[in-house]
Amino acid sequence: MIVYLLRHADAVPGEPDALRALSPKGRRQATQVGRALDQEVWSLVAAIEHSPLVRSQETARGLKAAAKVRQPLRELSGLEPEADPRATAALLARSRSSRLLVGHNPHLAALAGKLLGWRDGERSIHFRKAALLVLERLAGPTPRRPYGAWRLKGFVPPPPGK
Repeated sequence: MIVYLLRHADAVPGEPDALRALSPKGRRQATQVGRALDQEVWSLVAAIEHSPLVRSQETARGLKAAAKVRQPLRELSGLEPEADPRATAALLARSRSSRLLVGHNPHLAALAGKLLGWRDGERSIHFRKAALLVLERLAGPTPRRPYGAWRLKGFVPPPPGK
């Protein structure tokens, strides 16, 4: 099982935070990421799951449009910036199929750390906007590793540009 963790693209500043839309740069980033993902990704994931926040929804829509795929968009609570990464890690530990999640920091960085078995604060992934982290589950959950055993399969930095 593979999980693709995509941080939302660049958004405009403002309040309320949940309603911040993508900036023109962010729309370009979402399009570039969608075009860059290869067919293997789309053959593995059944949906593009995103947080309830507008910038995550718009990133998912831009990704789907650029990739020209049929996967539905699905809102998934628990991907918000301050959500508990343990809940999402437990969900992924039980999942049988590959997933593509569009979310936020600090949640995604903490989630990746949990899956990789890092202790809180031990290490950190610098997860810039529109960056994609690919993790592969090697073994299911055990009492010692409640989220299973995972490895870093790939990291795609954000697309270049202004």
